[in-house]
Amino acid sequence: MKKFLFLVLIAMAVFSFSQTKVKVGLLLGEPYAFWTGNRLTGIDYEIINEIGNALKVSIDIYVLPFSALGKDSLEKLGLDIVLGGIHKTAEREKIFTFSKSYLKSGLAIVLRKDFQWNGNFEKAHFGVKKGTTGEKIVQQWIAEGKKVRHTSFVSNSEVELSLILKRVDAGFFDYYNALYLKRLYGFEVYEKLVYEIDIAMVVVNPSLIKQLNEAIDSLLKANRIESILKKYQ
Repeated sequence: MKKFLFLVLIAMAVFSFSQTKVKVGLLLGEPYAFWTGNRLTGIDYEIINEIGNALKVSIDIYVLPFSALGKDSLEKLGLDIVLGGIHKTAEREKIFTFSKSYLKSGLAIVLRKDFQWNGNFEKAHFGVKKGTTGEKIVQQWIAEGKKVRHTSFVSNSEVELSLILKRVDAGFFDYYNALYLKRLYGFEVYEKLVYEIDIAMVVVNPSLIKQLNEAIDSLLKANRIESILKKYQ
């Protein structure tokens, strides 16, 4: 009986990853996942396809807004993995199971073209997205007595447009997003990050985590992720 039970458990373990398809939620946001015409592309789009090849499974992609990153909504969608430039914060670690980290990012300050800045917060007009870490940081500076000018916007796209039109001097963006914007619009990225943080995938289906982490390790060792990053910088 014990031998039979052992064999059944092995069979279940093999079957749990002998699935031919993995359902992946891809959170939209440049440069991790975005549309070019009718074609989906981006850092994480390429990485998850590399992982699919490594695991010999097909990847079913469900394109989602970043606001869909909630435990209840992800479980209702029946997804296995979610990625898209997800910062592995302490708050999120209390809610989600994460894969091993595959990128080191952070929060960067992006400066509009031709704006010279020495890092004095009182000498720049900041554009911030409402409800984000960037807005909280500006509010903290103000609470500390710093005279910081800022304008709050509904979306990061509005912050980008305001930088292009020189209505604001600086904005807060994910580091790789900042490098991508520099390439697109000639912005500058301030040399010091506000903070550094890991990027990882949210693993909704726990039976995948071992194989997923092994695939990430393989890509890192082969410098495949580094090669993908260079395309978007």
